[in-house]
Amino acid sequence: MLKFLGNGSCFNTEVGNNSCYYYNPEDKSILLIDCGESVFERIMKRKLLGNVQTVDILITHLHSDHAGSLPSLLFACQFGLQIKPTVIYPEKEVISDYLRTTGNEQDEFLLATPEEYERFDIRYVRQNHSKFINAFGYLLCIDGKTIYYSGDAHDINPEILNKLNVGEIDEFYQDVTRYDNSAHLNIDRLNEIVLPKNRDKVICMHFDDGFTKEKARELGFKCAETE
Repeated sequence: MLKFLGNGSCFNTEVGNNSCYYYNPEDKSILLIDCGESVFERIMKRKLLGNVQTVDILITHLHSDHAGSLPSLLFACQFGLQIKPTVIYPEKEVISDYLRTTGNEQDEFLLATPEEYERFDIRYVRQNHSKFINAFGYLLCIDGKTIYYSGDAHDINPEILNKLNVGEIDEFYQDVTRYDNSAHLNIDRLNEIVLPKNRDKVICMHFDDGFTKEKARELGFKCAETE
């Protein structure tokens, strides 16, 4: 359901920053999830906004590989498309301050928390990722499907894992790494906590290298593929 513009970690520049989108041809709307440093260029090269009337951007956190080219996208919507996009983030004041420092004026875009956003049902989940900034994952209901999108997370919230186990999540997007660190979920740990029967629902993403991707497949998980 979600289409990926990039599926790499911060340092995996060859495959691009992890980012995806959902396009609805009926109302010509797009929901973009994250807009890291390399994402705006990929959006423009693919002419992704050529037939779009509504642009919504859901941000997981403000590390540059997830929000670094968001200011450029907002400028493009304003000056190129004459569209006022909506930026969705749980902490409106935080992201407003971030965008103000990049020169994006508040009247150029709309801000909404997940609770305020109306196009899709979105619920945020606080993630263990960084001790310096907050990070969020999301539960989204799109076209009758429930989607979990981890963003960047060192672990999986027990409530979210239980929803997967009892069949309440249709697509489960999880960042993975082969390294032991406090920022992302180790692929071996994912293998320990996800039951084999549920692995066809888990789509691994945010790869640090090709080895991690191949190991995910060997363990029975799916992998996010870029267009």
